[in-house]
Amino acid sequence: MSIYELLNMIITNKRFELSSQLFIDEDKERIDEADVPIFDLLKNIASLGRRTHNSGIEFHPMWELADGRRSFSIEDITDDDYEILKSLDFQKLPLTLRALVADILWTEKKDFSISQIASEAYWELFQLWYNEGDNIGTLDMIRRAVNISVQTKQQPLYSKICSWLNGFLSHGDVNGDVFFTLRIMELFAEIKDYDVSLFLPTLDSIISSNYDNIAKTEQAYELKTQCLYKLKKNQDATSNNLSLAKYYVEFAEKTLEKDIQSNMRAVSIFQKAIMLYRNNGEPQQAEKVHKRLVEVQKEIPRNMVPLSVELDLKGVIDCIKVNMEGLTFEESILRFTRMISFERQEEIKSRVITEQREHPLSHLWQTNIINSQGQTVFVLPPLDIQNPEKDQKLLELHMHQNALEKQKMVGDIWVANILAIIREKFPFDDSMTEFLVKDNPIIPKGRERIFQSAINMFLRGEYFEAMHILAPQTENLFRNIAKDVGGLTVTLGNDGSSMEKVLGSIFNLQELLDCYDNDILFTFKGLLSEQAGANIRNEIAHGIIEEAACSSGACLYFGAAVIKLLTHTSVPCFQILKSSEKLKKFVMPSKDAIKIIQKDKTQ
Repeated sequence: MSIYELLNMIITNKRFELSSQLFIDEDKERIDEADVPIFDLLKNIASLGRRTHNSGIEFHPMWELADGRRSFSIEDITDDDYEILKSLDFQKLPLTLRALVADILWTEKKDFSISQIASEAYWELFQLWYNEGDNIGTLDMIRRAVNISVQTKQQPLYSKICSWLNGFLSHGDVNGDVFFTLRIMELFAEIKDYDVSLFLPTLDSIISSNYDNIAKTEQAYELKTQCLYKLKKNQDATSNNLSLAKYYVEFAEKTLEKDIQSNMRAVSIFQKAIMLYRNNGEPQQAEKVHKRLVEVQKEIPRNMVPLSVELDLKGVIDCIKVNMEGLTFEESILRFTRMISFERQEEIKSRVITEQREHPLSHLWQTNIINSQGQTVFVLPPLDIQNPEKDQKLLELHMHQNALEKQKMVGDIWVANILAIIREKFPFDDSMTEFLVKDNPIIPKGRERIFQSAINMFLRGEYFEAMHILAPQTENLFRNIAKDVGGLTVTLGNDGSSMEKVLGSIFNLQELLDCYDNDILFTFKGLLSEQAGANIRNEIAHGIIEEAACSSGACLYFGAAVIKLLTHTSVPCFQILKSSEKLKKFVMPSKDAIKIIQKDKTQ
């Protein structure tokens, strides 16, 4: 049996049929030994994945693992392999295989003599599959037929395809599969000399017939704008964009309901309308819609249904009381700081990567970080599912977001209860915290009193006031350290004026990173200035943080972290730790110190 007879026996021209699994090793015994290398090569080629777009095609391994292992890749085809492929009798190959092999020779080797075989094979496949009445899979075929025929100036084939398109738009069911129709028109709209004025009636029909389907209507409007610009009808294009903006507003208002998903969807639609109005000469209309957007966003937090978790914290309270038993006030503060930690960056990174690998589906989409006004303040893109460490800056943002969740829990459960017990145990006097700040070298000169005042407020439970002092003073503390170690904390303008660098830049100064604990720097960077973290300093600087937020877990953790930071360089704290026998004993909390009583009260 010839290799061609075998190939036509095992491969049909059905869509999505071509696969390396069709090439069974036992079939090698049916062909001449000289044809076995051809069989093996075609099996590998059949395993390739393909991404087809309007301007080209990309061949890629069907699978890749994080450790570098992968399936067969286009880079694995050798020069000898290409010679084998060129020697094939293409007319005897099954149509699906003929198109693939010819396209590889054209795309990778620019073999002009093979390009016509590739384009005609793709066109034949398109007609075969399209006539079956199912458009799935046909787009890639016509894309390659058009793309190759245009690149290689195959006018007869290109004219044939254009004739089909004109007939389809005139007599076909363009509203039967709107997305297919739009994709076909998008393909031809990108071809330089194609007359896109033929598309305008079809696009108007799609817009008028699909008002309730925003995906179809939106794409039709956008393609119409593209066509109008191509026809140099700029004023008409602007009018079309404004019509789309109006449609967005109407659809958003219609979408608004009392459930959070509908409101969030309406927000994103309003945002699109605002951008269109701004970019198309209607700033007043943009402002009007923006005001409406703010009204809608305010309702989002009210409509959010919190996940109610009832916890039994008896184990936590017992652990705190045991460890506080018999301690002085100063010892209790030091014991308090031992119960919280500055997490190691490597542990956070490991947790982020592990969670992504164990739950990949939940990490496929971006995360919108929303403030108390319902406004999206930061969009956190997902990590690369194959290589989460590829983008180190993005990974760091995910680490800040992950660390924040743990900080919230520590603040809400441990810090809040420790502070309550300390207040209950000791009659508080403002002078009692002097041991934390007096002669403490980490505190900038002259700032001891204001630090002590903020700590006193924090310990008394005056969190709103404490945060407004602690955040800017802690920022200044790290700026001061950076200056002391030779870091440049100011920028110089072209006019000679100097300005303080933003806080995020201070935490990234190499001089500071070289001399100070990087885990502590990472913790405070997330707490103070990262939008993926708590971002406390920026919210306070803009005066938008709410009183309730200052007593939430993140702020409680921050206040505790500042006290812990000061204990590291306090001479009295060192002497207390050195002399106190009670502080040398510590009872670790049991694994079941926190018990979930009821996961969701709404169930």
